[in-house]
Amino acid sequence: MTLGIWRFSDRLPPVPEEFRVTLGEGDTPLIKLRGLDIWVKLDYVNPTGSFKDRGVAYLTSKLLEEGVKRVVIDSSGNAAVSTAAYCSRAGIGHLAVMPSYSHREKKAEVLWHGSRIVEAPDRDSARLYARRIAEKLGVRYIGFALEPDAVPGFETVVYEIEEELHPDAVFIPTGSATNLVAIGRAYLKLEKGGEIDGLPQLHCVQSAACAPIAGEFVDYKPIDSTLAEGVIVPHTERKEEAVRLIEETGGTGWVVDDDEVYRALELLAVNGVYASPTGAVAVAGALKAGLRGRRIVCIVTGSGLKANLMPRGFEDRILRVGDEGELERLLEEHRL
Repeated sequence: MTLGIWRFSDRLPPVPEEFRVTLGEGDTPLIKLRGLDIWVKLDYVNPTGSFKDRGVAYLTSKLLEEGVKRVVIDSSGNAAVSTAAYCSRAGIGHLAVMPSYSHREKKAEVLWHGSRIVEAPDRDSARLYARRIAEKLGVRYIGFALEPDAVPGFETVVYEIEEELHPDAVFIPTGSATNLVAIGRAYLKLEKGGEIDGLPQLHCVQSAACAPIAGEFVDYKPIDSTLAEGVIVPHTERKEEAVRLIEETGGTGWVVDDDEVYRALELLAVNGVYASPTGAVAVAGALKAGLRGRRIVCIVTGSGLKANLMPRGFEDRILRVGDEGELERLLEEHRL
C-alpha cells in the first residue's frame, strides 16, 4: 500500500522510490459543518499537526535525492515543526529561525526533533536572518516563499478534495501563499486535462495584522495582533502568482480581525473541530463572505494543540470544588 502523498506519485514531479520520505501524511478528513454549505478539509490531521507535512514530504525527498546534508528555514512555526520532523526522519541537519512570538508549543516540537532555534524579533527579520545564515554557513535555505520543491506536495490536497466533491469556492489561509499557489496550479492542471468542469474560485484569507495579498483586493484597517501568527508573513515572492491565480479563478481576498477568527474557532468547536487560530482563518473568511447556495471548502491548516488557546469566558465554565459540601451546593443551585 502506497502511503502519504506518494499515492499521487503519477501527478507529482518524479522522485525515485528509494528517496521518498513519508510519515503517512495526507488523506485527511473532509466534513460538512452543520446547517451550512461549508465543508472543512481538516488538514491539521497530519503527522505534525499541520498541512505543511504535504509539502515537506515532497521537499525532504528531493533534498535526500540531491544529497543535502543540512538546511535552514524561517517560519512562524508549522513549517519549522514539519521540516524538523521530516529532516530528522531523513537524517538531514536542521536549523529554524522563528519570531520570538511564535507559540511555545511549536518551538517545543522543533526542539524535540533535535533541531536548534534562532529567535528573531519578528517574522520579516526571521526571513532575513535565515537567508544570511544560509549564505554564511553554506547550507541549503528552504524558506517556503522561495523553495520550488515546497510546492508540489501541497497540490495533493486538491486531488483528495476532488475525490469527494467539486467545490464552487475554496478558502485558503494565506501567509507565504505556497499552499494557495499549489492549489491553484493543481486546479489548472485538472481543468487543462479535462478532469473537472470549471475552476473553483480561490479566496485568499489573511489576518488584519498582515494582509499584503488580500489587501490587493480589499481595503482594511491594520491591527496589532499575533493571534493568527501563522499567516503573518509581510513579504513573499509568491505574491504575484497568488494574485494572478485568485483573479483567474474569479476569487478575491478577505481580511479578518481577531473577533472574526474567534467566531470561526467557536463554530468549528461546536462541530467537533479543534483548530488553531491560524487554522480557523479560512472559515472566518468564508463566514465573512456570506456565500449562499455554493459548495465551499475551507482548508483548516493547524491543530488547536499548536496554540492551546482557552475559549472566551472560560472562567465561568470551570467550577472548582474543594470538598463534597461544595459539590452538594453546586447540585442544589442547578449550576451543573
